[in-house]
Amino acid sequence: MPRIVILGAGTGVGKTHVGCAILRELAGRGRSTLGLKPIESGIPSGLANPTGSDAAALADAATLRTPARSPLYGLSEPVSPHRAARQQGVAIDMDIAKRWVDEAEAAVTTSISSDMATWSLVETAGGVFSPLSMTHANFDLALALEPAIWVLVAADALGVLHDLSATLQAMRARGRVPDHVVLSSARAPDASTGSNAAELEALGIARVSAVLARNDDRGIAHLVELLLRTPSAA
Repeated sequence: MPRIVILGAGTGVGKTHVGCAILRELAGRGRSTLGLKPIESGIPSGLANPTGSDAAALADAATLRTPARSPLYGLSEPVSPHRAARQQGVAIDMDIAKRWVDEAEAAVTTSISSDMATWSLVETAGGVFSPLSMTHANFDLALALEPAIWVLVAADALGVLHDLSATLQAMRARGRVPDHVVLSSARAPDASTGSNAAELEALGIARVSAVLARNDDRGIAHLVELLLRTPSAA
């Protein structure tokens, strides 16, 4: 089962919107899909599959549903996952999170025919280096979920040149860069919106695989074409 991991160059950059658009486009191309978010803060604690959560949005956009509680770590405080977990008396465990994803994928394989192409998409919480504990960040969770296709989402807004440059340099130093970079108009448009992809390429910061305009997901079709051709999707 090919696995996509959605990472962010910051928080509030449109990861869930991009993830849902990918799931819908894959489904439109005849793929079965599973949308997962193992860790999410800022949602009512104690609720499984809470309405209005990112986890629920991803589940609704997918064609398959896991029987497991989602998110695995549902944290009520709208702060960094490690702080929200600490305030709730919870410890986020990388091994448990990875096992939850593996088991969710395994659970749905029994409900589909063996010749059906199935994709899993896992969204992280916050930015690439947002801490999940005192020792681990989303980058470490993504590593634990390898092999996977990494999609890094950034806001198509003022500041993205710095945000992506800093994020990519840090990822490169850790030995793993994203397979694809996507710009999303998750924030109110400004004077840079719509021109950032060209600037990122001209400056040699990143080659953008797709740009999602506000309330317009047409750019996702090109990204999915690239995902289907990414070697780790084989």
